[in-house]
Amino acid sequence: MHKSMIGKINTEIEECVRNNVTWQHLPIHLKQFLNNSSKDYERLLFNYSLKNQLRYKGNLVRNTFRNEQRYYELLVDKSVQCLCLFPYHLADIITKGLRVTPFNYYIDVLSYLLKNDRSYDTLPNFTAADCLRVLGIGRNEYLALISELKTNSTKLFRKPNPMNFLPKFPIRINIEPWWKVEIGYVLESDVKYINAQEISVLDDLIDFGSLTAGKLDHDVIQSLYRKGLIYLDVPISGEDQICIPPLKNFVMNRVSGDYFENLLYQIFVSADEHMTISELAQMLQINLDTVKQAVSLFCRLGFARKKTNTDVPNQHSTWNERKFDNSRVEVTPLNFHALLVNETNTGLVNSNGEAVAGSETIGTTSSLDSSPKLPSNNGNQIQLSPLNDSTSSPASAKQTSQSEGISNSNESDGNISDFSIISQVHDSNGKSSKKHTSDSPNSSCELDEQSEKVSLLASPTTPNAVVRRGGNGKRVLFLFDATLTAFLMMGNLSPGLKNHAVTMFEVGKLCDESLDSFLGELEKVSLLDAEGEGEVSRYFAHAVILRSTIIALRNVLEAGIDLLRLECLESLDHKTRDRLLDKKYKFIISAAPLTSMITNIFEIPFFGQFFKSSDNSHIWSKLFYYHMSGYGPPSLLLTKGTVLKSLPKFFLGYGKLLVTIVHTDSYIINSENFKNLNDQLKNGCVLVQGYGIRNPATVHYEAFPFGYSDSTKQKWMNHKGVQKLEEILNLKETCGYITFVNVGVRDIGCEHFDMNVHLIKPKKLSAKERRRSSQVPTTLQPPNIPIVKNIAELASPMDGSEITSFNIAKNLPNLTLKSPNENHFAITPQNLSPANVYRSDDCNEILAKELEQLNEVDRGDRTPDSERGQLVSQSSIEIEICDTDKKDELNSIEEEPESIGEEWTILDVHFGVPLFDIDCNTRICENLVKHLCDDRILEKLPSINADMNKKFLKFVSQCLHFENEDMEQVKFGKLLPPPQKNLCFENGKIAYWNGK
Repeated sequence: MHKSMIGKINTEIEECVRNNVTWQHLPIHLKQFLNNSSKDYERLLFNYSLKNQLRYKGNLVRNTFRNEQRYYELLVDKSVQCLCLFPYHLADIITKGLRVTPFNYYIDVLSYLLKNDRSYDTLPNFTAADCLRVLGIGRNEYLALISELKTNSTKLFRKPNPMNFLPKFPIRINIEPWWKVEIGYVLESDVKYINAQEISVLDDLIDFGSLTAGKLDHDVIQSLYRKGLIYLDVPISGEDQICIPPLKNFVMNRVSGDYFENLLYQIFVSADEHMTISELAQMLQINLDTVKQAVSLFCRLGFARKKTNTDVPNQHSTWNERKFDNSRVEVTPLNFHALLVNETNTGLVNSNGEAVAGSETIGTTSSLDSSPKLPSNNGNQIQLSPLNDSTSSPASAKQTSQSEGISNSNESDGNISDFSIISQVHDSNGKSSKKHTSDSPNSSCELDEQSEKVSLLASPTTPNAVVRRGGNGKRVLFLFDATLTAFLMMGNLSPGLKNHAVTMFEVGKLCDESLDSFLGELEKVSLLDAEGEGEVSRYFAHAVILRSTIIALRNVLEAGIDLLRLECLESLDHKTRDRLLDKKYKFIISAAPLTSMITNIFEIPFFGQFFKSSDNSHIWSKLFYYHMSGYGPPSLLLTKGTVLKSLPKFFLGYGKLLVTIVHTDSYIINSENFKNLNDQLKNGCVLVQGYGIRNPATVHYEAFPFGYSDSTKQKWMNHKGVQKLEEILNLKETCGYITFVNVGVRDIGCEHFDMNVHLIKPKKLSAKERRRSSQVPTTLQPPNIPIVKNIAELASPMDGSEITSFNIAKNLPNLTLKSPNENHFAITPQNLSPANVYRSDDCNEILAKELEQLNEVDRGDRTPDSERGQLVSQSSIEIEICDTDKKDELNSIEEEPESIGEEWTILDVHFGVPLFDIDCNTRICENLVKHLCDDRILEKLPSINADMNKKFLKFVSQCLHFENEDMEQVKFGKLLPPPQKNLCFENGKIAYWNGK
């Protein structure tokens, strides 16, 4: 069974597990996949429940596994081994029943990594971010721990216990006043380490249940949290709204791909501050409680902020004076003993003033009794003060939310300074590979804070900038891919730009509300800083042009513009994506070119690539534009497994070749190195194109729609290839740019245009034809053939032998035959294509006919003298007439060299807005704002794109089979198929390449 089919079935089974579908109601095809074994289904159900941290009650697992306490113990162990997030939605069981706090949970996770010699990159992104928040251990701190373990290893290479080097208590975290405080599992031994205020708070929690944090003393709450005696819950309701600011303290490691993590990224892309949580769950078609858990986690981590119902009446005065600074991340020192000695204001000292390690790390398992009464060392419950029997309500549908992490400005926070995406290389088709680098020791959170303040002040004073808040109406969506985020990171363009770049990559979106700060950071980037930087100048150019693009397009609609990463949008299923786009956006504008794939056509108006993309789509699109316009460099598309033994004939004379392969950018090679392509052909198809005689071709970019009133653009508008493209494709109501190249050889285009591709199956030659072909030599016709004025020179050879073309060559020095070699083509005039000079074996039939005509002339020598004289006289007249016509033709060529072919030819066409060429970008943005965003054009745009896509798919279908084969119309799935036959573009048409 195919892997994709197996994955689809596994997804269906997991969905049945989440929906509590019993074995009896399981679909028949799923039962067959499980070998009709209910035991296999129960085993899968149990493992899935543990891995995805499903609650025991209300789950089918309770029918197959009877021990609830053991289930949760196994769940914690499984989560540690899988490096999952702490199950905050199960805190009422995990923390209150098993005494497993987020602190000792992540201690176990890091200990597991250290014992098994696993790198920090093994941690999934969100798990690493929560570890940093709770423990203060980032990448650099983890590397220091590894070094410390190696230093303290014995001679027998026995590593010490990692627990001895990990923190003994949590760091101070950010707590919002609207969060809820819940009592944890408190032992009698814990009472000796708490003061009267803390005992009073615990009494209130026992008497009245959960309390709002803002009504309690902030310092007392921090102290109880660090001792593990309470846990925090972040309540989220269906009517709440959230906003996602630029990310801080995000760790870019890896994605695990589990269900909850995928949901987190979907919410990143879909949520905005004008949508309630209920509407978000409805749009994603996911259970509301599950969405609440995800949003609660975002708030806990500080990746989202709640907009509604955050005011706390009668708030305690200590919350107004709290010294917690959200812009700084407190990093756990490696010298824990020194911190313990110096800790005097958090209650971590006993009654004698001696420093203690705290009792919150003792005991990980206990009774599942969730009674708020405090158990003693003997297991007997004690009371701190008179209390009633009221119990706190379980937070089954709630997920604890997340606070922002905290970092010291002098030490690495282990995340935001880690730009592992810097080493992420993206090819032309969207594939990538990651390499992780350590944090920069010079990164400073103070710089981040200052740059953020400057950006907020700089944007309002920026010319043409619009200070606004996004409205509730539909917005413009600007679509980009991961290449842009890589450029913004790799260039080290601005200290404050990195948080926005991380947000664009991980969240996948920047809303209009965050653009003022983003534009302020982009304003600090100057192209003058890129002088002499070579390839790095591309990063500066993209940043500068991106800023001008946002400012221009932000004024199109009053609601503003959102920036969205294509890869994140593609992570949504097709129907969810369409619901999201239709609800929030009026139309989409794409950056160009996009290196990632678009697997489904957008239903709303889209200024961008009109066809679905795949690994081979860029190669197909190039050939499509060449065939439809009749213009393009000589091109050869070779299928996987092809072996080149000699340079193809239409590349003779070209010293430079442009090579395009899957998963990488195009590159240039010397033509004599063509055999190196055989290595690439072992792995996939290759597109080879003539790209210059001695030097690489000159490139020019021209935007469309064309400014017909601009006289400077007449040269490109009147290009015959552009005129033909305008007849086939709509270049007036869409936008993009055409890449022209000058390869040093004029392009004469296509004499007889035909939209359809006709692949002719080569005929097998008979034995007689093969013998004749082998007898007739391959010849080369010189570019300038002298005109013979007297037929007698041909009829009367000096040596009296038989007249043949070879004897003519001997008698006439000017007609000496030449073998095909590159030296000849190096001096070939540019107005004649090398491909039109060289005659291959295909010309043998014509040469044979010429020999027969010469034989007839030879037989004419046996005719009477009178007839021969008339023949010579008549032939002389004809030769003179031909001589006169030839001279006139040569004179016309010399007078009007521009009339033969086009100096520039078409290399590629892209739809969208380029971010690398200022001139093209400016003219496209101007057209979008003034003309293309008109409602009449937007209404027609989907049908325009559909019509162009139909022509493109028809072209690809015709290129897959010979026209005389009885084949049905090809039906395309999500991906375009790879080429099945070697194709060439020659004489303005796509044809089958016969290997010569």
